[in-house]
Amino acid sequence: MPNKKKAKTIRKRSAQPGRTARTPRSRAQTVRRVLISIAILAAVIATVFLLVLRNESQISIAENGIGSFLSPIQNAFSTVTGSIRDFFTNWRNYDALEEENAQLARENQQLSLELDSAAEALAENERLRELLGAQDLYESLDPIYAKVIARDAGQWFTTFSINRGTSSGVSAGMAVVNGDGLIGRVYEVGLNYAKVLTIIDPRSSLGCLVQRTRDNGILRGGVSDSDDTAECYVYYLPNVNNIMPGDTIVTSGTDELYPQGITVGTVSEVSLSAGSEGNYAIVTPAVDFLHIEEVLVLRDVVETDSDTTSQNLPTLPTPSPAPTATPSPTPEAGAATPLPDTTEDIWSYPSADTSGTQDSSSTSAPIETLPEDEWAEN
Repeated sequence: MPNKKKAKTIRKRSAQPGRTARTPRSRAQTVRRVLISIAILAAVIATVFLLVLRNESQISIAENGIGSFLSPIQNAFSTVTGSIRDFFTNWRNYDALEEENAQLARENQQLSLELDSAAEALAENERLRELLGAQDLYESLDPIYAKVIARDAGQWFTTFSINRGTSSGVSAGMAVVNGDGLIGRVYEVGLNYAKVLTIIDPRSSLGCLVQRTRDNGILRGGVSDSDDTAECYVYYLPNVNNIMPGDTIVTSGTDELYPQGITVGTVSEVSLSAGSEGNYAIVTPAVDFLHIEEVLVLRDVVETDSDTTSQNLPTLPTPSPAPTATPSPTPEAGAATPLPDTTEDIWSYPSADTSGTQDSSSTSAPIETLPEDEWAEN
């Protein structure tokens, strides 16, 4: 029996041929595990050593390397996640953003309109301030404010319409001015409108005065649509050589149209080449006839010389009537035409003389019969 058990044991051992080779392999694994453990422990010790012994202002090589490696990855990841987040946020709030954009556009347009209105109000305020000064200046001439409501075609304000008429006391012939000077006069009036003829119109003329030399002249308009500047011309100046560019031209009041002393313009040039009407001066108007919006109508009637001087002049004697000529009676038809008295020397009729000489004392030849006499006799 023992031999049998021994034999079985030998057979079992012989049935395991790898038992003797497995022992060195397990030893190698054990050694490898020990070495890995030692390396990990050394790395941990080194990390702890570097973290404990480094300064606060210094970064370790390990941290720098890890940070440099991970920083681009973190940046890319942050960019991608931020874009995804913004996309979904904007997509969710798209309607609200669109409505807000439309509201801001409307507010911007409204503010632009308010800004334009404020600029227009400021410009109108400046013009009205100048008119207020002119109204104080012409207070004695009963001025009334009016706005331009229409004008003729063309770049120049040669004729235009205002919103005042007979209902406001405006009548034809009244002077029209603004803060710069004389504009023209009213030539047609309706119930609530009036038309103005300006001084630059070729149909306009007025008596003027050179303020420095006190020389009188006649100012006429002469502008056309092709002209770049508005100019007037002063004729009949008594001494044009004394006129210089820059002299102020004012109304003289002698034309019974405009009050005296209203500024018309300044002399820009003096022409010494005498034309059909003599030498003349070129005047630049004081008013800007490209831009007229508000005016003043001077409702005071100009006082004429006939109203003021007729009372001071002595009464002239009434001349005796001239003698009335008494017509001679018309002769009847068929009666002989009376001949003049030949005894007076003032009557002399030519007569035919066959001898070639003429005797004044000889009997004059009979006057031939006219056709009217024959008709009357028949």
